[in-house]
Amino acid sequence: MFIVGCLRMLYLLPASWMDAFLVRKKPFEVRYQHMASWSKRIIKAFGCRIQIDVTEEMPKEGEILFVSNHQSAFDMLIQLAIITTPFTFISKKENEKIPYVANWAKTLELIYFDREEQSSAIHMLRESARRLKKGRNLLIFPEGTRAKDGQLLELHAGSLQPAFMAKATIVPMVLKNSYDFKRVLLHGTAFEVTFLKARTYEEYRKEKADGLCAILQKEMQEALQKKATSGS
Repeated sequence: MFIVGCLRMLYLLPASWMDAFLVRKKPFEVRYQHMASWSKRIIKAFGCRIQIDVTEEMPKEGEILFVSNHQSAFDMLIQLAIITTPFTFISKKENEKIPYVANWAKTLELIYFDREEQSSAIHMLRESARRLKKGRNLLIFPEGTRAKDGQLLELHAGSLQPAFMAKATIVPMVLKNSYDFKRVLLHGTAFEVTFLKARTYEEYRKEKADGLCAILQKEMQEALQKKATSGS
């Protein structure tokens, strides 16, 4: 299946790259649907499956900051494929140098920041809050980097600041198996995604960012361990 998937990529990669360029002047919702559609096709090309577990109904209104663990470069495709609510990513500046990723990123208006520069981080927080206030949903990886062994790294409390500033709803989510792409291909293991309890601003506004971050860390860790012990 891997070889077949690679052959299909000979069409899908250039076609999706061109489409990302062609739809760039369309409304954001249209651009998002195009990129979501390509993500589904790329995942399907490799014969991969996505198993979704939603602990409660997703918010139907209001701005959302999705908070996710990060296991691989494949995570973004998975998230675009399953999240129907249009959103964009907050990403490290290094990804801006990857040609294919950068093209999609420009179409989806990613927010970049340099992890080594405090001024860049401050700009990211302000820009993220501004986008949320304008109704644009965002997704952030609060670990700050990929956990290549599938474990959950420490979450950075600062990553939640845009939600506090914009009074947005926080939706935590947990990814599993994307770090082990070979296992997914060879054994038919599904990518697993769990959406945890959403928190409106009214529910968390009295918390401090580090306190809320600790709560999310515990919930996400428990969800990840639950999946690990289930034998999935």
